[in-house]
Amino acid sequence: MLSRAYGMVRNGWDAASTYSRLHDRVSFHDRRTDAPVLVCMLAGYKPDLWRFVMPRFRAALPEADICIVSPGLRHDDLADLCRRERWSYLSTATNDVALAQNVCYRLHNSAKMIVKLDEDMFLLPDTINELLAAYRDIKAQGVVDPGFVAPMIPLNGFCYRYLLEMLGLLDDYEAAFGRAQLATSGLPVHTDPAAARWIWERTAPLAATAARLNSLERRVLLCPIQFSIGLIAFEREFWQQIGSFVVHRHRLLAGLSTLGGDEAYLCARAVETSRPAVVTTAALAGHFSFGPQYAGLKALLDERPELFSA
Repeated sequence: MLSRAYGMVRNGWDAASTYSRLHDRVSFHDRRTDAPVLVCMLAGYKPDLWRFVMPRFRAALPEADICIVSPGLRHDDLADLCRRERWSYLSTATNDVALAQNVCYRLHNSAKMIVKLDEDMFLLPDTINELLAAYRDIKAQGVVDPGFVAPMIPLNGFCYRYLLEMLGLLDDYEAAFGRAQLATSGLPVHTDPAAARWIWERTAPLAATAARLNSLERRVLLCPIQFSIGLIAFEREFWQQIGSFVVHRHRLLAGLSTLGGDEAYLCARAVETSRPAVVTTAALAGHFSFGPQYAGLKALLDERPELFSA
């Protein structure tokens, strides 16, 4: 009798937990076409970048459902952009990127493949298509079953060492900033505006760097650390396998930041399920900055906008 009561309570708790991960008070401007691919951009907090990011984003879009998602706010400029472009626009009441993504992916239930990116990612016209093609190739080869696939990203704690090595810039970087370790945080590549500026000045224009990479043998890199998920492609099936992104309601209720929780959970579950993070050198995207570097990179943007223009 007690075990039956416990089971009922447990089932109720699990159902409530699942519901809380997938639902929020939202405003949804629905322009879905039920495409098999969803491209979801998290945006709303870096409007200074939009005049550079959005034209690149528009030029890179494949045949897909497009949804701009604003966690915790509604931005009229984004709503207007989505109306003009015939993209969906989702704004959530709760400022939590994990919850906002869960809601978006639940609403786009026809999408078998999901491309997620942040509003500070600078794309090339073929970035998303190359990323999706690389995912298909890696999956078909069968050596690993990827949790997600990412492009080469110069300002990234995993990608940067490989990229600088491939471009013949590694020794120069290490002479200026020390050993180019692979890490998730705490290095000059994450904290020092001068390091971010150095990398941008030597890898822009991105099209030229992509051309150099394409002249070399393509590589598939398995990431053994937590990967910064500014731009990734993954299967809906994987998102379902890991139970969607965890939502830390207790932190939200306490007014504590949950930023990065989606990344930590996704990468941890990728390891646990033997579906690793994979980086392909076949695609390239630029990441504007990590948080401590934003002001320094904004100064570079104002001084040399040609480095960031499409």
